[in-house]
Amino acid sequence: MRKIILLILVMIISAVCSAEESCLTKKSITNQKFNINSKSYKFISYFCENKNSDEDDFFSESGILEVHAKNFNKSYKNVIGIWGMLNIRLDSWNNKSAFNYIMPAAETIEANIPIMIKNNELMVQCVYINQRLKNFMEAKYSYCGDKKIIEDGFGKEGFENLFPEFYLYSIYNNIYFPESNEYLSDKQFDAFIGKIDDISFYRRYLSLDDYSSNKFTVVMVNKEKEYHFKESEIYQRMASKTSSEGFIGLDIIDAKGNTTFYDKKRLLELLNKSTLKPNITSYIQQERINLYSNPNENEPTSMYLVQNDFVKILDVIWDKDQYSNVWFKVSYSSKKHGEIIKWIRGYAFNPWNYSEG
Repeated sequence: MRKIILLILVMIISAVCSAEESCLTKKSITNQKFNINSKSYKFISYFCENKNSDEDDFFSESGILEVHAKNFNKSYKNVIGIWGMLNIRLDSWNNKSAFNYIMPAAETIEANIPIMIKNNELMVQCVYINQRLKNFMEAKYSYCGDKKIIEDGFGKEGFENLFPEFYLYSIYNNIYFPESNEYLSDKQFDAFIGKIDDISFYRRYLSLDDYSSNKFTVVMVNKEKEYHFKESEIYQRMASKTSSEGFIGLDIIDAKGNTTFYDKKRLLELLNKSTLKPNITSYIQQERINLYSNPNENEPTSMYLVQNDFVKILDVIWDKDQYSNVWFKVSYSSKKHGEIIKWIRGYAFNPWNYSEG
């Protein structure tokens, strides 16, 4: 028994000495407290000035994360720090502990990965991503996979394994309303951001100023009804890490920071309760866009619309196998011909030249 006790003491002393040796000087110390599963946890993060740069393969500047609570004391390395242009740190997100992931680049990506604790293990499952695109749109999308235990060396590849492909990229990139267009400065307009079967989703801007400041209301619509979401923190959830299964619902975060996932069934329930009739409108941005009898580029008519023409969007066809292949069924009030209902190509709502007509 004495030998066992002595052995345990030696192991404890060795572990303490090893910890002290690995981080003699702590810097950028951050202390945060979070309530998880009705239990208080203290999260301490810091960097080590004396860290050997060869100790890991991922981080140029690696931090240490300590988590303490009653009957819970753990330390993790290589889960926070700086890797190339990436900055991963512990932060508070909607009143939850989360890894905050920032990559400043041409298209800035910021992601929050909430931390959960189960069976005395720190785990992650979902990632919520804000991506600033080249056309100044800010896309919000999410993904929830299998629970993943946080271990030493979680590193850059571990985080990126949580990130889905953003298959709505081409949809967002076909949205652009330049500030120079004075005709639109005080007009309401809608921008298509995706579709689940017969439910279409739009961002509604009350003016160009709102568009420039990324202020909008998410609207969903089918052929019978329209519904406006009151919440502003809404993420389009991807079905998988690859693009094949696409967009399956919305993660909606309320004012208290609670996240609720709405699949197609729950979204339809909201739509069915609405009393609003569909009224999706927008303004042509192309200098000239052909009108088609059907959503087929081989069936153009002799008619066309021009920049700033106001249209009502009646339907959307989106070929998910060819993400940029979007068609809008629109209604246009012509002084000469009355109401015209035809189809237009999806790029009608940005000003870039596609050499049509």
